[in-house]
Amino acid sequence: MITIHTNPAAGSSLHDNMWHVVSSDASGFTDFKYVYDIYIGGVQKIRVKQFPEPSSGLGYFDAGPVVRNYMTYQWFEPINSSAFVAQPDMSGQIGIQYQLRVGEDYSGITTTNLASADASGINWAPNIFKRRVTGLSNKLNKWITNRPAYANTKLTENLFIGFYTTPGSSLTLHCKKYDESNSQIGSTLNGSPVVITDGFVQMNIGTTALSATLSTTFDEGVKYYDVYFNAYDYIRVYVVCNPKYDSIPIHFLNRWGMWDTQRFDLVSKLEMNIERKGYGQRDYRFNGTSVDYISAANRYYEGKINYSQKADWTYKLTADAMTDSEWEWMADLYTSPQILMEIDGYFYPVTIKKSNYEYMKFVNDRLKPLEVEFEM
Repeated sequence: MITIHTNPAAGSSLHDNMWHVVSSDASGFTDFKYVYDIYIGGVQKIRVKQFPEPSSGLGYFDAGPVVRNYMTYQWFEPINSSAFVAQPDMSGQIGIQYQLRVGEDYSGITTTNLASADASGINWAPNIFKRRVTGLSNKLNKWITNRPAYANTKLTENLFIGFYTTPGSSLTLHCKKYDESNSQIGSTLNGSPVVITDGFVQMNIGTTALSATLSTTFDEGVKYYDVYFNAYDYIRVYVVCNPKYDSIPIHFLNRWGMWDTQRFDLVSKLEMNIERKGYGQRDYRFNGTSVDYISAANRYYEGKINYSQKADWTYKLTADAMTDSEWEWMADLYTSPQILMEIDGYFYPVTIKKSNYEYMKFVNDRLKPLEVEFEM
């Protein structure tokens, strides 16, 4: 008989170990092995045969390396026609549900599926500190990001951020607008209740998206606005302008599996690195009794021909000086598996050229801007 003692806790990170601990009354046989089958969506993905732990006879199986390979990052589309962008589900978007079936193999006979357990994991990555101590539960009914509770945006820009709540909860979007004197402009804007099936909702709280959802307008008279769900935490968004430089928003998948936005609104420099391949040839022509270096139209003959040419572009962007908490948050950008650079309404996949990141602190480094080189 197979007994499953331990399964991963609800909300476990797919990027950590996901242990299943099992036992069998036949584990004392010399050639005994546990048989682990992983099923996702009713389809078998892997079968593993494993000897029990010698000292206890228990079986320890880590499902993490298997199930995390079935995550997808293609669910996100950067729309601005609604503040509600997407609700990633547990089919491999924000997390994945799977079934472990455990059997046994000994004396030349394999018996499968003597016990089974349903489990799931979420696509969030643990932090370096308080690992396995703090997790997804600390983000319940909060904006699911490491950024401080404020952001900057410009009129018509996109500003992506995620929210996490109890699966099946109903959320009502609220917004308050304020003018230069910090007085509220009009009444609080209230949206229609929305049921969040799997607990995660990707939002766009830029002015265009909010206008479409809440039937309101944002103009130069708005200094900042607060956005929140029900009576939960709010985020304050300041409406800024960039008279000297064009702002370039960068949208990236943060370590909680949702999309964030950072504006790079200072100096930007586009560079191109060119790789050429060519071959040499005679820079003259035989013409009867003469050797010509110049054609009849006074064109010199070339001594080298380029037959292959490749160009790589790098965009160096600069963000404004950041606080200590913003430097902590920007580490998510450097570890992000997907990054989009928005230019003139188009979203270009990019990667970061630099492979190391230094956490700045005001007490050590004073205020410093963030400079990032993106490979396009």
